[in-house]
Amino acid sequence: MAFQPMRRSAVSIHDLSVSRSQRLVLQEITCTIPVGMITAIVGPSGAGKSTLIGAINGLIPAADGTIIVSGLGRLTAPGVMRKHCRQTATVFQEHALIDRLSALDNVLLGLADSRHPLSFLPWPRALQRRAAEALASVDLLHRAAERVGRLSGGERQRVGLARALVREPRLLLADEPFASVDPALVQRFAGMLRRLVVERGVTLVIVLHQMETARPLADRIIGLVDGRIRFNGSPREFDAAAEFRLFHASPTKREKNGCFNA
Repeated sequence: MAFQPMRRSAVSIHDLSVSRSQRLVLQEITCTIPVGMITAIVGPSGAGKSTLIGAINGLIPAADGTIIVSGLGRLTAPGVMRKHCRQTATVFQEHALIDRLSALDNVLLGLADSRHPLSFLPWPRALQRRAAEALASVDLLHRAAERVGRLSGGERQRVGLARALVREPRLLLADEPFASVDPALVQRFAGMLRRLVVERGVTLVIVLHQMETARPLADRIIGLVDGRIRFNGSPREFDAAAEFRLFHASPTKREKNGCFNA
């Protein structure tokens, strides 16, 4: 996958630090998310990957540093967060679906902020059509009327993806979207994400554990260890030695090596 370092950024992060339960989870994170490309965030468990996603979508406040969204400004500036939320969607690891509702109704919930929360009126036809198109884009239109509780883990994950896509986001965040997907289907779903990014011009930031998926899928890889960036470069540069330093070197060894940005 060709790495294009000169492409403008969708999100710029400067000296970001995040604390959770009085523990510093992210420390002095500085990086850019290239627009219209796929950035994979990788690293061992507890490295701060999900926290970084949460900070970008505004669910987790920063203790220090800044997050700047292209065309909007700093997330902390008045009115910016609301606009950022309108053009951002997140695919959660645990799906966050309602089992008793159909796949189509779950996708429509992605548009809940477009009408009054207490409305008992049927969804407008235009929005129903938009939700159906989102299901079709993940090859699940034939299960639109099926209750989500009867779907497989992989199908539920695709409903979650369709619910995010129905918002027509500029920025799509995905936290371990393949966690409940059969390993035999992971590459198929990765290809589906790549196609959607290309066709829709979406910027995708995805947390992954599977390096065999991250390398062919991503345009850029950001590696976290102990809340710090230890790799920032192209999949081609993320070789076996870089992977070992990220996942297997002892904390003392990692600290001695410092960052190995490509």
